[in-house]
Amino acid sequence: MNLAGLETLTPRIAAIVRQIAEGATNAVSEATLSAGAETRVESRLCVPGALVVPVPLDAGAASAGIFLKDTARGFFLLGHVAGGEGRRVRFEIRRP
Repeated sequence: MNLAGLETLTPRIAAIVRQIAEGATNAVSEATLSAGAETRVESRLCVPGALVVPVPLDAGAASAGIFLKDTARGFFLLGHVAGGEGRRVRFEIRRP
């Protein structure tokens, strides 16, 4: 990726552009799994075909068998084993 011209940007913006060019993302957030077998997570960054990477944050979420079920404009669906409330998941969205 050509990063010429970054020196004309403010230092903070230049650092952000450089981080994204090197593979960083700012599309990381958290959600709580519902008690059912599916959780809809609203995210304005999500589009059809996006790669959503869920990471369990507690033992309940880790044992839920989380997987990406579907992506759409503005939301995505996570499939998982039904269980109690309060199972937390961090996720990253990578757009195509």
